[in-house]
Parts: sequence; structure tokens; C-alpha cells
Amino acid sequence: MKKFLFLLFVIIPGMVYSIEKAESQAVPKMNFYGVDFTLVKTFGVKEEPGKVAKAFEEINKLIVSETKKYQYGNFFTKYIREIDQSKELKKIQFTTFDNVSIDEAIYRARIMNEAGMPTYSKTFKIDDAAVVALVKSFNTGKDIGYGVLYVAELLDKEAGIGNYIAVCFNVKTKKIVFTDRVSGKAGGFGLRNYWASSLEKIFKL
Repeated sequence: MKKFLFLLFVIIPGMVYSIEKAESQAVPKMNFYGVDFTLVKTFGVKEEPGKVAKAFEEINKLIVSETKKYQYGNFFTKYIREIDQSKELKKIQFTTFDNVSIDEAIYRARIMNEAGMPTYSKTFKIDDAAVVALVKSFNTGKDIGYGVLYVAELLDKEAGIGNYIAVCFNVKTKKIVFTDRVSGKAGGFGLRNYWASSLEKIFKL
């Protein structure tokens, strides 16, 4: 009898732990990584070197500190169809981001080559291979689950439009689940606020 009770004390906690572990792994985490500007082209942007990249860094800080204005969490409502139809996500009902980390986006803004940003083409688009390479090189640390990253494509000062690519990807394999090209009207005082406003429009429902 004592031996039987001993086995129960050993087995049952292990079963409970296994069930809890399975439940915790049932829904993968969703991570928000901000906006990557390393592939962006600019049309008609004439600010001094250094100021533009600094603004990119500040934009990332702004959108995660003023979440009432920059509602990036609406991603799950905007892309419910894409999530439902994805074979990999298997119709998981995501409602919020479990983790927000802009460290990599900020680091990349600090080391990016501003000299290569200007373009004379208002129709510039980042090719698919470049987006794939960017995601593969994006440092997600020890994060698990899936990630959402907005890749800045073209900032057109003449038209006052910011073009971006919304990217959802598997954090572990870096496989892209889906992408979507989005645009927002820019406006406001100062370089940071001017382009951040385009993201505000994009994030709104």
C-alpha cells in the first residue's frame, strides 16, 4: 500500500506537469519586432546624413511607447483571414502580442548605410528574395513562436506616403508565413513624427 501511494505521488505530479507543458505549448507566442528600415529607399527626403537613421530609431521607440496612438496590435484583426488560411498557423486565434522587442530594429537603424537610401524611382519595390534574406538575418535571440516585422520599402516625401511590407514569419525557421504591402499617409512636425504618422494610419482598423 505504501509503495502504491509512493508511486502515485511520483507519477501524478509528472502527469500534471506534462499536461501543463502541453497546454503552454499549444498556442505559440507572437512577437512584435517593430519596423526595419535597412532596405528602405527615400524619394525627395533631403535631411542631413545621420538625422534620417536617427529618426528611424526614434520611430520604433515611439510606436511601442504610445500604443493608444500606434495600435500595431490590430494586426490580428487586419490579418485574421491570412492567419486562418495559413497551414502553419492552423487557424490559431491570436489576439495580442506576447512579446515586444525593438532592440534589433534599433540596432540595425544605427548601423545602416544612409548613403544608399535616395532613389529617383517612385515605383521602387523590394524584391522577394531581399525580404527573405532580411528575415533570415534578423536577430530574434531566444524567442519562440512567430514574429511580425514591418519592413520599410519606400518613403516618398513628394507624395507624402510611406510604403511598408508587413511580414509574419516563423521565429525558429525564419520561414515567412505571409506578407502584405501597405501604405500610409505621412504628416506632422519633425522627421520622426512625419513618417511615424504613416504607420499610425497603417495600424488603424
